[in-house]
Amino acid sequence: VQAARRRHALAQGDDRRPGGNPSCDLAERLSAPLQWSGARRRRARPCIATNPKETPVNVLVKFRQALALAAAVVATACAFAAQAQPRDSWPSKPIRFVVPFAAGGSIDVVARLMGRHLEGRLGQNVVVENRPGAGGTVGADLVARAAADGHTFLFTAQGPLVLNPFLMKRLPYNAETAFAPVTIVAEAPNVLVTNQAFPVSSFSDLLAFAKSNPDKMTFGTQGVGTTGHVTGELINQLTGLGLTHVAYQGFPPALTDVLAGRVGMMIGDTMNLVPRIRSGQLRPIAIASARRSTVLPQVPTFAEAGHPEIVSGPWFAVLAPAGTGIEIRRKLSDEMRQILNQGEVQEKLKELGVESRGMTPEEFDAYLKAEYKRWGGVIRKAGITLDK
Repeated sequence: VQAARRRHALAQGDDRRPGGNPSCDLAERLSAPLQWSGARRRRARPCIATNPKETPVNVLVKFRQALALAAAVVATACAFAAQAQPRDSWPSKPIRFVVPFAAGGSIDVVARLMGRHLEGRLGQNVVVENRPGAGGTVGADLVARAAADGHTFLFTAQGPLVLNPFLMKRLPYNAETAFAPVTIVAEAPNVLVTNQAFPVSSFSDLLAFAKSNPDKMTFGTQGVGTTGHVTGELINQLTGLGLTHVAYQGFPPALTDVLAGRVGMMIGDTMNLVPRIRSGQLRPIAIASARRSTVLPQVPTFAEAGHPEIVSGPWFAVLAPAGTGIEIRRKLSDEMRQILNQGEVQEKLKELGVESRGMTPEEFDAYLKAEYKRWGGVIRKAGITLDK
């Protein structure tokens, strides 16, 4: 309408609206000075702004400011819309499970098992990516730096979370703040075992034997700073047993020496020890679980021997980068716990020597903080370090 009025006014030789109010659009204001020349001067006078102090440059600046303000409003509205988006819209692309250990291990197998079941429930592919190195630190750091959009998760044992922060002077991430808990999937309690020739069959027998045979109180593990190692130090601190640690480079050489009698005992998890216990190669003394294990129901717990604090062993958990929304974490936790309740999945886990667990994000958060505090105290008191 304004453009039509303007054309009518120009046709009448004037650039004012009826009523005497000056008017022009932005393009005319900016182009008017170019028309001040020659014979066209009388017919194309510069546009008269409502505010006589308003210049074409000022008008352009105000126009750009208005555009910027509109863009900011739209961006803010989009942000609020994203926050209010229902959790059913997640996931919107494939999910990535980063396993900070080598392919083929027990935790890798469990991650792929859970991933296959999640694909059918969530309608997206679940990709398992192995990023081993530095005791799980490399893969953990990758997730700590990932976008908190609910599509990248750390599928790990506890090492990078509650052991490495005390075993290593420097980590590339803050283990207390870099991750948002989702759930614990499974656990594999540690077991104290001997060969069949060792003259003890229970933990009370071992305590009595230690008094007269301190030189034979050695235990082998898969290496310095492993869950087997810190469990042995926990036993020492709580019972005064006086076990001497012998570190090996992995499970096979440790098993070889305990079978040969070169070390008196061994502490390892159920994933590695169950087949050897069932075959009769090794004799279990006690298992470090809160209750009798479903994979070794015949083995008494340390609690039954009067030491309920001795609970230890690898556990497998899922965490997201810090800042990942609680609704996403709750939904993933719910889905995974429903999967863990399936008989087929529980049987598969038992075959691997692990037990299903399952926690809400809030339960896992409390558990993680307690584990961080507990193992920090044990490692500091024992003086264990991975720094050379």
